[in-house]
Amino acid sequence: MRIGWLLVASVVVSGSAEASPAGQAPTLPALGFASPDVPRAIQAAKPSEESRDGFVLALAASYIALGDLYRDGKTTAAAAEAALAYYRGLDNPGRPAAIYAVISPSDLIGVVKDAPADPFAASKLYLQAANMGSSEALMRLGDLYREGRVVAADARRAYLFYDQAAKAGNADGKLRVGEMLARGQGVARDTGKGLAMIAALADAGNPEALVLLGDLYRPGAQGMVAMEPDKALDYYRKAASLGYDVGKLRVGEMTATGQGTTQDVQAGLAMIEEVVARTRNPAGLVLLGSLYSRTDGGVIAIDLGKAFGYFRRAADSGDETGILRTGEMLARGRGTAQSYQAGRAMLTGLADHGDTFALIALGDLLSDAAVAPVDLAAAVTSYEKAASLGHSDALVRLGDLYSRNGAIASDPPKAFAYYVRASRAGNLAGKLRVGEMTVLGQGTNRNVAAGLAQMNALADEGDANAMNLLGGLYQRGIGGLLPANPVTAFGYFSKSAEAGSVMGAVHAGEMKVRGQGTSKDVVGGLQMVKAVADAGNGEALMSLAALLADGSTGKVDATEAVLAYEKAAALGRPDALVRIGDIYRLGGTIPADPAKAFDYYRRAGMAGDETGRLRQGEMTARGEGTRQDIPAGLELVRQVGIAGDPYAYVVLGDLHLSGAVGRVDGAAAVAAYENAARKGRADALLRLGDLYRDGKGVPADGGKAAEYYLKAVDAENPAASAGDVQN
Repeated sequence: MRIGWLLVASVVVSGSAEASPAGQAPTLPALGFASPDVPRAIQAAKPSEESRDGFVLALAASYIALGDLYRDGKTTAAAAEAALAYYRGLDNPGRPAAIYAVISPSDLIGVVKDAPADPFAASKLYLQAANMGSSEALMRLGDLYREGRVVAADARRAYLFYDQAAKAGNADGKLRVGEMLARGQGVARDTGKGLAMIAALADAGNPEALVLLGDLYRPGAQGMVAMEPDKALDYYRKAASLGYDVGKLRVGEMTATGQGTTQDVQAGLAMIEEVVARTRNPAGLVLLGSLYSRTDGGVIAIDLGKAFGYFRRAADSGDETGILRTGEMLARGRGTAQSYQAGRAMLTGLADHGDTFALIALGDLLSDAAVAPVDLAAAVTSYEKAASLGHSDALVRLGDLYSRNGAIASDPPKAFAYYVRASRAGNLAGKLRVGEMTVLGQGTNRNVAAGLAQMNALADEGDANAMNLLGGLYQRGIGGLLPANPVTAFGYFSKSAEAGSVMGAVHAGEMKVRGQGTSKDVVGGLQMVKAVADAGNGEALMSLAALLADGSTGKVDATEAVLAYEKAAALGRPDALVRIGDIYRLGGTIPADPAKAFDYYRRAGMAGDETGRLRQGEMTARGEGTRQDIPAGLELVRQVGIAGDPYAYVVLGDLHLSGAVGRVDGAAAVAAYENAARKGRADALLRLGDLYRDGKGVPADGGKAAEYYLKAVDAENPAASAGDVQN
């Protein structure tokens, strides 16, 4: 028996006894299955007797530990039943010292390798422990449903469990309740009440509460309540001063990225490295990997080799996020030599343990044509398994697979059916997609009023994504279905910004600069966009650059636009390099420079941007800004099409008709345009109509031309005018 286990049991005993006076069991929210029977020994317990109380609560700690083994895939039903039989047999009212006979499950039955995770068995054990008076078990249940790692993420259930733990006096429960109130997760948003609960804990010296307050004020943080980087950094520093390593990691990150303070990359990285060296904390390694791979939106030059090294070190320590990121980078050849099978095997190893994040990452990999030929059946199986474990995000991914993956034939009815399943499971993204497709009549009968009502219901509940999507719909309108209404669009974006959405603030700022839906206010609008851009948000920098480049601010400032795009590129936005390439290719206030344009497109392509590769291929085929190589250029354009961009086939058809790559080849152009049309490009149908109308490269045929024009009308996709506005 390990001394450490006894200490843990003692802590649980003392904490739970104080939290649950008179031994009253907390009221538990329904989970959708019958509550497990309370063991005979527990039914006979007398809470008024201190020794019995201690034994019961120590036994509850064992049940929690056994639940952890189930949750993490480290035990089997047979082994767990043997442990339960042992624990139940310990009951001895005449022996107060029985508490010391409670042995950790990992000591009693060992750890079973490669056992499947069983979150439902874990839930039952946690419930038993909670019925014995353990607030820690309530926290485990809340975590299980909040994280959604091995069961469906369910913020409402998570909140109910945390609330019960908080009412039992559990400080962590109070912290989680405060957080969810402040963010409106699983409960109606009450920012003031939530912040007050967290602040009370912070004032009492709780470092985790201080870090949470920092997260709530940090720009770009999920569910932030206000964008105040100075305040966020101050909270992190207070947590760090209490010796809390998570606070130190946050201070290092903000120092390195220049949030709330003068940027000092080396000093910030040194702070993070100090924590890692002293504690071997895998969270620090994952943070460093994220900083160098741009997944966090920082401003450190991308170094995928370093990122991979940090993720690999985290993986070697057994950290699941490290394993996940390492597997993804191996499979995709990012920061290391590509080893698709090795990377896939790492993800599969996690997925086989029931890790839904790994199952989803595996599905993403298997459906990405840019990495390897799409394995649709395996991708669907991976997503479906995640969905069967209750992770509704997998259902949204399945819907996206059939509606947003250019490498797979679009099937709107199938996509809609998956979104409906996600919606019924309570998934907000699923509900949003159902509303959107209902408005557009994609995969279901069009019902604009019903679709808008569903999206507005989400917006009324504070969902910023719904507000942003509605803003995008009203900003552009939907060809004949929904008139553009800039005033309404601005209203949605403004509400989204008030709800803490950085993209709501960016779009509201854009509309102010342009005087769309509100009085023109160039200075005020630019301040809104710049505030987000200066905090290191790549999307905001892209928006700022576009405003400068198109003259919305009163004059075209291509030089400043290029600088903003460069900053966005440094944040991991390769599409910013494409925009710079466009500026140099087209010329204007900056003289045209085809060679520079080509180089920017090449860099974008190397960073994984398909449009950059497309432009590079087109210019190579034409000999524009680089030495002409017609076969290589055409092949590069073709590969972009194969990877899932149907517009590449439009470009390919244009090249064959241009005469720049040899004689006009009408047959090759028709084949390319037909390919694009099959993948939903209505403009390819228009080109085909023009081709036969003008008889360019093919015999003129008015009948065929008319046929293609009619097909183009039928294929016109109103979704194209809705945009894709993200939170």
